Amino acid sequence: MNEIWNISKEAELLHEQAYVVDTTLPLMPGSKFSNLFIALDEMKKNGFNYVSLTVASDLHKTMETIKNVTMIRALLLSRSKDIIFVKKVEDIKYAKEHNKLAVGFHFQGTVPIGTNLSMVKFFYDRGIRHMLMAYNAKNSVGYGCHEEEDNGLSEFGRNLIKEMNKVGMLVDVAHTGYHTSMDTIEASEAPVVVSHGNVAAVTNHQRCYKDDQIKAIAQKDGVFGVTGFGLFLGNEKNLVEQYVKNIDHIVQLVGPKHVGIGLDYVYDMDAFVKLADANREKYPEDGGYLSNRLNQVELNQIPQVTEAMLKLGYSEENIRGILGDNWLRIFSQVWKD
Repeated sequence: MNEIWNISKEAELLHEQAYVVDTTLPLMPGSKFSNLFIALDEMKKNGFNYVSLTVASDLHKTMETIKNVTMIRALLLSRSKDIIFVKKVEDIKYAKEHNKLAVGFHFQGTVPIGTNLSMVKFFYDRGIRHMLMAYNAKNSVGYGCHEEEDNGLSEFGRNLIKEMNKVGMLVDVAHTGYHTSMDTIEASEAPVVVSHGNVAAVTNHQRCYKDDQIKAIAQKDGVFGVTGFGLFLGNEKNLVEQYVKNIDHIVQLVGPKHVGIGLDYVYDMDAFVKLADANREKYPEDGGYLSNRLNQVELNQIPQVTEAMLKLGYSEENIRGILGDNWLRIFSQVWKD
């Protein structure tokens, strides 16, 4: 019995046997890489099998991104005893079978590719498996969720989505404005996801998604990853309860096959607050990012989420889907060798 988790034997066995997939762990600029590896070790201890690292965002230009991707990939490959660098779904399954953590890459924004569509394939070949459209603010593709005006997807954005569909990079509308996200969902021929977000019906915040957006994602056969940030969960004290409330809202709205985990876990909160303070155009003060109340669901609380879903009467099949199988289904549909 895992005493650290403090859950029932039934929940413990289910959690250990399931694939636990998290689509968002942001690298923290200004934080030591040792802090990242501490977080990765903590994820493995708490049953996670795959996590995708944010290796660049709309704060990064192309050349800087190339250097970062190369360096971080080399760091991961140097730890092949414990970590598998992921390029295909089979790598995730291999990692679980061999008691290793599978790690992949993504971008939170499209600025890293510049205006050169050929960079989509370039970065896909280097392990970038999903990319969101606009990080909080406007860029050449469209509008972020903190823009007062949102005129939707640009022509360049439409061409970008075509290229992403072509190479197998998953289209993501996390952090993206309402009209731009809806245009993106309509434009993509492949499933579209929210890698990490929350539910507006539970919490009124610009980073949260309306029911019609969630329905549009589901109609595109996509998955909505729920974040564990208290700021977006709407209750700083009962975070696991609020996390499951977000999950259950999506399940009741569109069914259990369209929700997953996208924790957006911040392993160095001081570094995050400094980042937000230095980039107010991306992190406006009225968004709450500079608050000292930035609590979050901790990595060792995810087993409690499994327990909570059991108590709600979810079937083991549906819980396995929410923990990871839903993401694996989408990866299998979209990623290309």
